[in-house]
Amino acid sequence: MVGADRKTILGRLPYAGLDIESVETDSVRVEYSPNRPDFGTDFGIARALRGLLGKEAGLPRYETTPSGIAVSVDANLSQVRPYIACATATGLRLDDEDVRQVISLQEDLHNGLGRKRRTVAIGLHDLDAISPPLAYRAVTSEFRFVPLGARSASTVGQVLSKTPEGKSYGNSLPLRGPFPVITDSKGMVLSFPPVINGAATKVTARTRNIFIDVTGTDKQAGDDALAVLTTTMAEAGAAIGTVSIGRGKSGRITPDLSPRDLPLDMDLVRSSLGLDLTKKQMAQALGRSRLEVKGSRVLGARYRVDLLHPVDVAEEVALGYGTDRIGPIYPPSKQPGRFHPFQQFLDSASTVMAGSGMIELMTFELADAGSLYEKFGRASTSKIAVRDPRSIEHSLLRDALLPTMMAALSGNVKSDYPQRVFEVGRVYARSGGGVSEAWHLGCLVAHSNSNFSEAKMYLESVCRTLTGAEVSAREAEHWAFAAGRSASVGLEGAPLGSVGEVRPEALEAFGLNVPVSGLELDLSALYKRLK
Repeated sequence: MVGADRKTILGRLPYAGLDIESVETDSVRVEYSPNRPDFGTDFGIARALRGLLGKEAGLPRYETTPSGIAVSVDANLSQVRPYIACATATGLRLDDEDVRQVISLQEDLHNGLGRKRRTVAIGLHDLDAISPPLAYRAVTSEFRFVPLGARSASTVGQVLSKTPEGKSYGNSLPLRGPFPVITDSKGMVLSFPPVINGAATKVTARTRNIFIDVTGTDKQAGDDALAVLTTTMAEAGAAIGTVSIGRGKSGRITPDLSPRDLPLDMDLVRSSLGLDLTKKQMAQALGRSRLEVKGSRVLGARYRVDLLHPVDVAEEVALGYGTDRIGPIYPPSKQPGRFHPFQQFLDSASTVMAGSGMIELMTFELADAGSLYEKFGRASTSKIAVRDPRSIEHSLLRDALLPTMMAALSGNVKSDYPQRVFEVGRVYARSGGGVSEAWHLGCLVAHSNSNFSEAKMYLESVCRTLTGAEVSAREAEHWAFAAGRSASVGLEGAPLGSVGEVRPEALEAFGLNVPVSGLELDLSALYKRLK
């Protein structure tokens, strides 16, 4: 598959972005990053290694031919799992290990791109057992079929309530339906997505021709998953066939394995890598990473779902060039390094809070509108949205620490109280035509007697330690805190933050059953005042 000896392959695996976990007599166990699902099988890893070792170069291209199979889509599924993409893979010669790897790749895609089948679910079927055309249709809970691993028919309702698969994955479907199934022209059930396949189309080592269905709520994620699967099977020797998907008067052909492209930002590549490479050298390095330069663009095969930004191109240049060839560059100064004063200031704040008996949190800088705004009843007119987010839970840049900290508390309601937590982290705000960032200190105290005075005590302690001066506090309204139970905090007339008791409606929204008080302090502004 690679055309190199064992020692050479083992020596190059880490430079392909793969971590070697163990080396056995006849196998090597590696860990790959979830952003490279194409590394989920030997076929994908071998494809990458052939490039890095100079056995092949440039863009792998995959031909498709029409399979003649059509799938009609029921309009009643538009609010359930509206998207479906399909393909065929014929002429396979898979042994038991190949089947195991393909099934493993399927589950990795389920857990990654598929968000545990909520966003994408994949079905693999014996094509020779199917009678086209197919229908992706809506049924009731009384619809009966024989699920995979069973000998007798069950209703959809029974599958959902009594099988492990139904209990694990059925919660992404409407409680009372309609429920999606894929059937052939004879009414045989291929799949009940995202729960379980039908028994009649089970794939085994004797299967030579496979039908693939990908259903879900996100068209892009579904197409990405199908691209990874079909190109993997093409590497295994299969011929890939396209399927016609019909939705009323509209339709499309899947899969589309056309290359995707990104700009080649040569200045970004040079500054990121510290290498003064020519365009020809970049093109050669990208060729070893199985990419291709065409004019000012870089083409990547459709399975490269991780290529999202020009900086990803810079990383591929580094991998193709060989990260082991990039030597260290020592600074011209012989002065010893030291911590940045502001970083030392932030560390001091963390030390003070930890010394007060608090537990430090590290929450995500990306959040959702519910946690940031809706649960506090805040206006979201100034929100900073992420373009094309991978998840609704990480669709906005946070503008405060308290919401993400409250979300952390809500995930620990079964832990013992009192809970006293703090975080030193970045927040973001609109500034002119761009976005500014600042470092804040957040603190939350949750127990049956938590109140304003306790939160203010922690505020005074940290400010006194950091500044050597007393901060002023005056009553003021704040979106996170209850009316009449909050104050703004300042130093020499300059506002620095707020302290108070969290609003009862916010406590209820986050599922917290004890009072919570807290504070949020702008450490960036405080540091500037001290300077």
